[in-house]
Amino acid sequence: MNKRYYIVTALFVFTLLLPPVAATADEQDAWAKSRLGKTRLGKMWIGEPLELEDLRGQVVLLEFWGYKDTLCVASLSHLSKLNKKYGRNGLVVIGTHSYDSRKSEAISVAISKGVNFRIMSHARVPKVNELELPRVFVFNHQGKVVFEGRPDDKMNKAIVKALKARPDPLLGGMKYKKLADVAKKIKTGKLGEAYKKCEESKDADGRLGEEAAYLFANLEHYAKRLEEKAENEKESPIAAMIALAKLKKSFAGTEYGDNAAEKIKKLKKDKEFQTELKADKIYLAIRRASWRVAPRPTDKAQQAKWAKMFGKGLRAIKLKVEKLKKKYPDTTAAEKAETLLNNLMGE
Repeated sequence: MNKRYYIVTALFVFTLLLPPVAATADEQDAWAKSRLGKTRLGKMWIGEPLELEDLRGQVVLLEFWGYKDTLCVASLSHLSKLNKKYGRNGLVVIGTHSYDSRKSEAISVAISKGVNFRIMSHARVPKVNELELPRVFVFNHQGKVVFEGRPDDKMNKAIVKALKARPDPLLGGMKYKKLADVAKKIKTGKLGEAYKKCEESKDADGRLGEEAAYLFANLEHYAKRLEEKAENEKESPIAAMIALAKLKKSFAGTEYGDNAAEKIKKLKKDKEFQTELKADKIYLAIRRASWRVAPRPTDKAQQAKWAKMFGKGLRAIKLKVEKLKKKYPDTTAAEKAETLLNNLMGE
């Protein structure tokens, strides 16, 4: 399979593929009761959809901002730098627009600052009624607030400290005395070898069994999560192939890895899937371009201003959709692209 199909450039897409720990019931309950666990996410304007559960175990920077505020606008570039620097280490950056419904203006400002993180509208953090913008909340991997205030050097230090304290997503917070060698394999990505060792020892007595059972549950949880993504091959062929490639490589020598390798061989020979895969690559580019175009307003008085800001971008998207429909007319990607275009045009 051509590696170009696996390229996912946006950091906010990558974060969804990070392995979450199969938390104990007590850990799950504690996170659900935390400030982050009770936060209400708003409507996504730029970036992949996000559920609160996706943030479990991550360090989260949530900034409340407004497009009219100069300090807010100035902070956007800094947040993009933080996302680029720490996005692959467990930091999730989210900007939430906090006043009025000027979606077009807010998106235009965010785009002009080159944001590489999610932008949504009207999120809500518990115990907060009024905010002086910009306002940042940094949550640690347990969902607790470790910084609240204006974006500054203290915020940066809080992020670094929270990332250092964040346990490895698969190792969790346990100290490994009997399976230190297995923990090392996990850190180096040899999940298949670690999985087999834990499977052999998970029913053992004492500390060995405790460590093995905990690691086995985490590894299996991650493998099954990747399998779920791989099963979604028709709706998102690229995401399915990424998941299969990770399963094949990470869980080599296990049933999960063998099944993934066999599935990849099968899909390489599946002409219909290969067509869908190529079409999905084009659709992914269209979808990312759509994040930079606000839907056309129904108010005719606002349409001229909207056309000036987004008309060029919409025309480019329309051209790409037409080419996709012409080249791959009967694909799921072509259907989704047409729906996306209609939504942007207010039809």
